[in-house]
Amino acid sequence: MKHARQKTKKLDIPYSIFHIPSREGFTIVETLVAIAILLLSITAPLTIAEKGLASAEAARKEITAFYLAQEAVEYVRNVRDTNALSGTSNLSNWLNGLTDCIGSGVFCGIDTKEQPSKQVIKCNSITNSDCRLLQYIGNSQNQVNPKDPLFGIFGHRSFSGWTATDITRKVHITEIQVGKEAEVEVTVVWQAGTFGSRTLVLKENIFNWYVSN
Repeated sequence: MKHARQKTKKLDIPYSIFHIPSREGFTIVETLVAIAILLLSITAPLTIAEKGLASAEAARKEITAFYLAQEAVEYVRNVRDTNALSGTSNLSNWLNGLTDCIGSGVFCGIDTKEQPSKQVIKCNSITNSDCRLLQYIGNSQNQVNPKDPLFGIFGHRSFSGWTATDITRKVHITEIQVGKEAEVEVTVVWQAGTFGSRTLVLKENIFNWYVSN
């Protein structure tokens, strides 16, 4: 008995279904796009951090400027009170010791840590850079302990250990009523990095609360 041979039907399947074209690497465009995305992801946080640090430094200097202005006002008050308590205060000399600060267009600098005779100086662009402040931080030859009571203070001394800053503080006093009332104006100017030059003006009126007979 003969068996009939069955013919197998050949399937005609397109070659493209199973063939996946190979890719050996990224194109130049894809590489450049990837690099650009990477740079953006890195530079954005760094820019934000940089602006944050700059703002913090600017705020620190602004707080310093305010305290320096307030210190000058407190010094003027103290001189007035000292004159009154010594019994020498009257209509003409209640601001004795502050004459370098009084007058049209006259400005003075104040160094509270100096000797009494040198605490008030007249601002001059040649001798003291228009009352530019110096800060006591020491130097390589004169190492200063941060716990030193003078460390970090501001003044007008130019001895070893004192470093010039970008801060100027000028005091101007105008007598509103001679012998009775005066306006104290303190101007502090400093550099705030990328924010440029900043100016703070603090004004306060003081009164001659004691006049000797």
